[in-house]
Amino acid sequence: MPEPLRSEPFEALLLRLGPDREAAGERYLQLRQRLVAVFEYRRCPLPEELADETLDRVARRLQEMGSEFVGSDPARYVFGVAWNVARESFRRPTGAPLPDGWEGRLVARPAADDEGVEESCLEHCLERLSPADKQLVLDYHQGERSARIRGRSGLARDLGLTPNALRLKIHRLTSRLRECVLGCVEQGGLVAARAHS
Repeated sequence: MPEPLRSEPFEALLLRLGPDREAAGERYLQLRQRLVAVFEYRRCPLPEELADETLDRVARRLQEMGSEFVGSDPARYVFGVAWNVARESFRRPTGAPLPDGWEGRLVARPAADDEGVEESCLEHCLERLSPADKQLVLDYHQGERSARIRGRSGLARDLGLTPNALRLKIHRLTSRLRECVLGCVEQGGLVAARAHS
């Protein structure tokens, strides 16, 4: 864990964020919130600590670079550093305790059977969504690489949402789907089998 940030690097960062100290402080808080959201979206452990670590690294680097830093807005640089911090966070050992009842999620089944159970559970859980939400999830994940990116941009535009708002909506829907599928699989696909019979 890096040592706490001293005032000089912090001042260097604030100066880059704006000439007015109060507005720069507000901008700092907004950047931090965006970083926390990015780390949460990427499912990084401890997103708030990673946001602070990112801003600390940027502040130190800006102080080191001084007038050599090119550009008036360090936000792009901040998110570039955040990308590295996110990658590093996945390599770090985590000491997080296991949740209560975790043993119940380890159900031994033949591997060949798992795929069919998961598929039928996914179908069952998709049917539990509203028709509009189901179609949204299917449309969002449709296509290959660049076609999928263009499709998502068009989807956001059609729904009158920003790309971030669309991602959040999809995140919420897929979280619900994931919980439903896990619950169904834990029951050996019985829920899905009853739904199809």
